[in-house]
Amino acid sequence: MTGLSEHRSISAALLRIVTGAVIVLVLLACDNGQPDTPADNGEVMLTLRISLPTATDGSTATRAITSNEENAIDIAQLKVLVFKASGSTETFSYEAPQVQLLGGKYMVTLKQSLAGEKYRLAVIANAGKKLPVIPDNTPKSDVLKMITFDAAGIWNATGTTSYSRFPMWGETAAAQAITPATSLGNITLLRALARIDVGCALSGETAAGISGFTLKTVSVYRTKNKGYAAPVNGGTITGNVVASVSIPPDAGTNGALTYTCTDGKSLIRTIYVAETPQGSSRDNNVCLVVGGTYAGSTHYYRVDLTSGGSYIPLKRNCRYIVNIKAVSNTGYATEAAALTGDKTLVIATSVSAEAWGGQTAAGSGTITMPQSPDQW
Repeated sequence: MTGLSEHRSISAALLRIVTGAVIVLVLLACDNGQPDTPADNGEVMLTLRISLPTATDGSTATRAITSNEENAIDIAQLKVLVFKASGSTETFSYEAPQVQLLGGKYMVTLKQSLAGEKYRLAVIANAGKKLPVIPDNTPKSDVLKMITFDAAGIWNATGTTSYSRFPMWGETAAAQAITPATSLGNITLLRALARIDVGCALSGETAAGISGFTLKTVSVYRTKNKGYAAPVNGGTITGNVVASVSIPPDAGTNGALTYTCTDGKSLIRTIYVAETPQGSSRDNNVCLVVGGTYAGSTHYYRVDLTSGGSYIPLKRNCRYIVNIKAVSNTGYATEAAALTGDKTLVIATSVSAEAWGGQTAAGSGTITMPQSPDQW
């Protein structure tokens, strides 16, 4: 399966991914077209203005963190890499000095271009306070492959005061000369994680719950334990959706990641995973095992994410939504049996996806072979 652009042509798509801007950083001179502070030695200090998307936490659903934490940037982990462009080749020139907060503004210092020089900026956020040592003139593609993050085990999203910030990447749209009058334009940062929400009778981010079933646990199988901060193999990015996932060659596979539901209805803003490739069979694709109380006992149900009969990858910066609408029969007695079993489970669901800054209407279908109208 290839990029999400192909999904748009599938009229019975299980998964619809609509993307929106995640975080926009504007690197530009101040209003009069001049740098805020002239710098010595051929340098110019420019304002780094950060704009966050509108929060979408209007509900009272139980969740570990909010959109504020999903968007948070640690200034000590906000890095600007500068690449010199020569024709179609872009090579590493230098890492800008640490971004500073001065007078309520984020400031970054860049070297002014000599005659004929053009540069592209890449912004890396929340991937560490110190990036790897990058040799001069290293191709940009190789530089970005050097910047990875650990995704072993459950991503820490336990609460608003205890969580791990999300790695992000973005870069200027075109290479250009850096002068005091330069406006570098908008840089859209994409989160390097995918988000999975599970709920019973879910509307937006509020789960009403369903009769006869209480959600207890959700386990996620076969996610990757390491990721790239940037989509190094992402191909064309359309509407902030990468065409392909980017997986470090030394990334391993996590064991089962099990999350406990405390309200009996949903797990919202709790499950975050690194990009994971699509599988070729039910034995190696990413899947969920949902546990809950039905008919007085605990039962388990497997959920496969497929589109048009094919397994799908988990892509960065996308929210995957599993909406359980009804449970009509008993599942398996154990989670292990549900993972490997093949009996048909009658659970009415809808599965869809949306950008973290926008919403789409969910389709309808079943866990085993969902069908939904094409609402692109």
